[in-house]
Amino acid sequence: MTISKFTAGLLAASSLALVAAPALAQDQAAPAEAAPTAEETAAQTAFLAAQVESLQAQIEALKKQMTNVAPSWKGAPQWADSSGWSFKPKGVIQFDAGYVSIPGKLSGVGLQSVGTSVAGSGAINTNNLGWNMRARRLIFGAEGSIPGGFGYKFELQVAQGTVDYEDLVLTYQKPGSPFLTTIGYQYPLSSLELLTSNRFTSFMERATMNDAFGYGRRLGGSVAYLDPAGRYTLTAGVYGGNEIVDSTNFNRNAWQASVRGTYSPMIGDIQAHLGLTFQHRVAASDTRAVRYRARPFSQTTDQRFIDTGRIAAKGDDVLGVEVAGIYKSLHVASEVQKLWVRGISTNAFGPNNGPAAAAGTAGSAIFPQDDPDFLSAYIEAGYFLTGETRGYKGGKWDRTKVLNPIDKGGWGAWQINGRVDYTDLGDRVAPGAIASGTTYVNGGKMTGYQASLIWLPIDYIKFMLQYSHAHVEGGIGAVAPFTTSTTAFFDRPYNVDQAGLRAQLDF
Repeated sequence: MTISKFTAGLLAASSLALVAAPALAQDQAAPAEAAPTAEETAAQTAFLAAQVESLQAQIEALKKQMTNVAPSWKGAPQWADSSGWSFKPKGVIQFDAGYVSIPGKLSGVGLQSVGTSVAGSGAINTNNLGWNMRARRLIFGAEGSIPGGFGYKFELQVAQGTVDYEDLVLTYQKPGSPFLTTIGYQYPLSSLELLTSNRFTSFMERATMNDAFGYGRRLGGSVAYLDPAGRYTLTAGVYGGNEIVDSTNFNRNAWQASVRGTYSPMIGDIQAHLGLTFQHRVAASDTRAVRYRARPFSQTTDQRFIDTGRIAAKGDDVLGVEVAGIYKSLHVASEVQKLWVRGISTNAFGPNNGPAAAAGTAGSAIFPQDDPDFLSAYIEAGYFLTGETRGYKGGKWDRTKVLNPIDKGGWGAWQINGRVDYTDLGDRVAPGAIASGTTYVNGGKMTGYQASLIWLPIDYIKFMLQYSHAHVEGGIGAVAPFTTSTTAFFDRPYNVDQAGLRAQLDF
């Protein structure tokens, strides 16, 4: 019986009782008092109706309070009320195991420092290759909304026995407005993969350009125009240096300005993506140097086979192009980035750093006579064997909805991916010594051929198996015994194999 039916029944019974009681008493005995008039009966009925209406209002208020207190569930409990406040705990747990081979056939055990050191770099330490395991990410935090159109996100990284910072941002978007302002510690506008959460990438690590070109979170702010129809975005931001949040050094005055635009039209059944980014980065005045290097598609090792060493520079400029498409269970994606160094060709740094090269570049560095430039690009394709479509939203990859999770009797989602990744850290390379000089940079080239198998048993759990084969030419490791080639150092080739497994939970 509903509350409204109960109210009507109670009101009717009360009225009948008021009318019937005097009549019954009159039949049994002479009335002690005169029967209530029609006006009195109506007044009593109105009083009871008001009481029932008050009770009904109290019950409705109680139901509303219970609705506000009870959390919804979206990978984790989420609390929200009608005033605009919300709170949701969040986190990412990633455990990696992997193997990175030692290039070539080495004689002896425990060989270290293979290679000729470039200015501001080190040789390859083979003890840090082979099998390894690590907690790649242990991120915990919260996100939510604040009345007035504000929002927040707070994340801490506690892997490797240290506490580090992830996204720490405050956002503002007036209700109904397409403009979004974001202030705090965040990724600058660097690439499609960098702005995509690490939870949703196709491989264990993002494309090499993100590692080689030194992308990381910075403290700053951005303003975005987000088309309400979801067709395009335009964002511009200004950011400080990478170390601003956790550094007590006031000399850290590096900064960056960047802009990114995306266009996401539907072309028939294809969700297309086009993007363009530009970054202008300025080095700190006490460290007027840049360095570009990359791991072999895995962070189970800290070794880099391509490395420019430290280059005296005011900063750099980066132009990037993004192209992607989704057709049912198939997706393709590609990015190309070109980087130009704004070099320093003299040892004079002014009164703050003195004339010495080491003072101005925080160590040994080369002083290029001509500004070097570098290139990095990748192309990938992926396919869901179980019919899912890769998630995409707001100009970046998003969560994929599992069609038949194992808790519903299904097999989960299975996806295969392939990628070719190319990075060239050489500029006007020269024969002879491998070390970089004033007219050339022999940082090396690395081409990776990658494959991955992803299993999503349910929406918030992910397992990934990955294999990568890296072909390296030149770089700091292009010497015997990695290779038996007798060609010039900057052309000497060798190969590195990598295999990895990841277990992931996010909420």
